[in-house]
Amino acid sequence: MKRLIGLPLLALVALLPACAWDPIPRGPNINVNGTYLGRIVGSNNQSALLDVTVVEKNLNVTATVTSRTTQETFTMLGTRSVYDASPVRVNVMTSLGAGSRCAGGVQERYGVDVSFYKDKKDVGVGNVTHEVCNASTGQFEHSSVNSGALELTRK
Repeated sequence: MKRLIGLPLLALVALLPACAWDPIPRGPNINVNGTYLGRIVGSNNQSALLDVTVVEKNLNVTATVTSRTTQETFTMLGTRSVYDASPVRVNVMTSLGAGSRCAGGVQERYGVDVSFYKDKKDVGVGNVTHEVCNASTGQFEHSSVNSGALELTRK
């Protein structure tokens, strides 16, 4: 410890970048358009498989998601990161149901934040957040059902 105190300040500053995480994507850009096999794992370790189709145009993203369990399909809209590099970060949302007291009159909201990485196949890792309208309060509340870690791999 005494040796570190004796180092000149400039030497310490020079060491910091080697230890710091660089938040700016620097890998090769990834075309996220395509079909993916997805898996969501909830906090209770229950999991479900999804078929996902992603279409990106001018940084806008549309994701069509189908549950392999229920065969339900829904569409999510959002954007991708503006960097022409990877990892590519995609954020999409959707609202389901009608007639609730919550904002927009919807009953459920889903949000997905996923980062795509270049690997043997393009893969995505992220999170799914599910919120349900509480009819008594008129506020959305987090639901552990269908919320959790998300894995995607290009088919």
